[in-house]
Amino acid sequence: MKFRTGTLYTQKMAHLYGRATSSSCLWCHQPDSKIHMLSGCQSASIQKMVTEKHNIASRLIIKTFDKGNFGGNIIFIDIGGETRMAQQNLVLPAHVANRALPQWLMANLSADELRSCSRPDAICILPIGTKNGHKKAKKRK
Repeated sequence: MKFRTGTLYTQKMAHLYGRATSSSCLWCHQPDSKIHMLSGCQSASIQKMVTEKHNIASRLIIKTFDKGNFGGNIIFIDIGGETRMAQQNLVLPAHVANRALPQWLMANLSADELRSCSRPDAICILPIGTKNGHKKAKKRK
């Protein structure tokens, strides 16, 4: 909300108001701004925080999805380690792969390539006869 209202306090603003000696980012020493602060800083510490915030949100989504009709159809997730999931009371069934894409999904890739390629946060296989999570309406004769 502070980003949208222009009140997000950055190092650039601190320097403008005389509360800092430099307007550069304290983490990576690049020019600071609101965009830089929220998604542009390449500092390893900031990147880890951004990734963890993303994973926390993803775990909440998966936890909610798991309570619904198709929770048993989740076959893969990449939303952090098991310790972090346990901290959010998310326990996955044994059939769910964590961080390792199923080999059948990309059969042309080696095991090493599967580990290093970009991965989705989750994969859910919907039952045959569904469209967008809803059962198809039966046609009347």
